[in-house]
Amino acid sequence: MLIISFFKWWYTRGLKNYFLKFFDTLKNAADFFSIRLLISNFFSPFRQISAEKTTSLALDARIRAFFDYLLSCVIGAIIRFFILVIGTVVIIIQTVLGLICGVLWPLAPALIVYCFVLYSKGIMF
Repeated sequence: MLIISFFKWWYTRGLKNYFLKFFDTLKNAADFFSIRLLISNFFSPFRQISAEKTTSLALDARIRAFFDYLLSCVIGAIIRFFILVIGTVVIIIQTVLGLICGVLWPLAPALIVYCFVLYSKGIMF
């Protein structure tokens, strides 16, 4: 009876729990890398420390402030781009490994029986 309940759990609730945790892991990875937030403010300035008000400044100060702002936006876009690439690679790797484990999940009990049969025939070890 214990073996039957094990197989019943393995192929129903166990598999369902595995995929729920798998999707939760992907969601946490996307949240960790802030994918949605990075995309929404891709060209925002990056740590603009010396931002001056450009309303009452002279023309050369306005031009310098504009290029400071432009440089800050470019640096922010470059950093956000690399974080997006790293986050995407991590999520793709997690997805591939998770799907491989999800495909192997139903085969694991059969693999145990198969290895036991091979061992009893003297083929393994």
